[in-house]
Amino acid sequence: MSLGLLLPFGLLALAGALLPLLIHLVRRTEQTALDFAALRWLRESVKPRRRLRFEDPWLLVLRLLLLALIALLLAQPLLHGNWREPRQWIAVADGVDIGAARRELAGIEGEWRWLAPGFPEVGGAAPSPPQPFASLLREFDADIDPADRLTVLLPAQVDGLDAGSLHLQHAGDWQVVPGQTPAPATSTPVPRTVALRHAGPETAGLDYFRAALGAWQSTAPERWTIDDRLIGAQVDAATDWLIWLGPEPPPELLAWVREGGRLLRIEEGAQTGRVVWRGSDGAALALDESIGRGHLIRLLQPAIPERLPAVLDAGFPDRLRALFEGGKKAPTQALAVAVQAQRDSTANLAPATPLEAPLVILIALVFLAERLMATRRRSLA
Repeated sequence: MSLGLLLPFGLLALAGALLPLLIHLVRRTEQTALDFAALRWLRESVKPRRRLRFEDPWLLVLRLLLLALIALLLAQPLLHGNWREPRQWIAVADGVDIGAARRELAGIEGEWRWLAPGFPEVGGAAPSPPQPFASLLREFDADIDPADRLTVLLPAQVDGLDAGSLHLQHAGDWQVVPGQTPAPATSTPVPRTVALRHAGPETAGLDYFRAALGAWQSTAPERWTIDDRLIGAQVDAATDWLIWLGPEPPPELLAWVREGGRLLRIEEGAQTGRVVWRGSDGAALALDESIGRGHLIRLLQPAIPERLPAVLDAGFPDRLRALFEGGKKAPTQALAVAVQAQRDSTANLAPATPLEAPLVILIALVFLAERLMATRRRSLA
């Protein structure tokens, strides 16, 4: 039988606090009326009203406190423990064939939920693809009770992954069932306006940057708008990326970066920012610092072959674009058997029936104080 059925009876323990009140009312100091002859000559007056008074109020307080603490101790398994029967949750990923899944899990009873925002019950319409499978599974795992059981149903190929690993607090039963993996959403390349500012044709590295920008345009001319001018030319507010081949950028350009722009400049010896590019020898070649909503990218070597041999590589245009884009995006699709979640060994699972040591010590101290005060009262009586 589930201990949850005893929850209403736990309130009776607090009702037991009435017992000390009744004891103190019944065991008040008894006063016996003695009649003697001289009283008959006194004029009869109004008898004083009797007021409700408790004997030894501090002893009463200790007894009430003791009962309340005992009730709280007895309620620990209900307040913090796994007093109800564990539930079986079946989390269904997008693309699973529900009919086939129910046939394969015919012997398992549980609550079926879609891995979709709000975790709707399985039975209605399937959620519209695509769904962020990884983040939704982590959220679902965190929402259910640690004592519950979790079964994850997913098709052979999973969509909606992210760069993070799948570590859950539940071990989980990872089952691959028939289904159709939703086609990944095709994203339209975002048009970019790129500005190049330099001191003139003799600027070091200018030819290599121009060659990289020309390679971008040759592959997708409709995507790239190149603004190649001298340093004194104004940078339009619509500019997305800026390559600055000059001295320290003026304050207005730094303000543009804070509003979301991305600026790349050459700054030897810089140490601010995280490393986003390393050479074959492991040495840092570029740093990225977040400034407001934008980024300041620092090349640690001039863009000339003698100092930065990578400018001669065929992959330099892609590397330059990756610096602005923030690196390559993690794949969102993978085989289900390759992304099986692992149980987080550091998950904070509550013990079944914890007994708080400080609460037990406090009860013992209150009980000792009550016994000492009650004994002292009897000795003085």
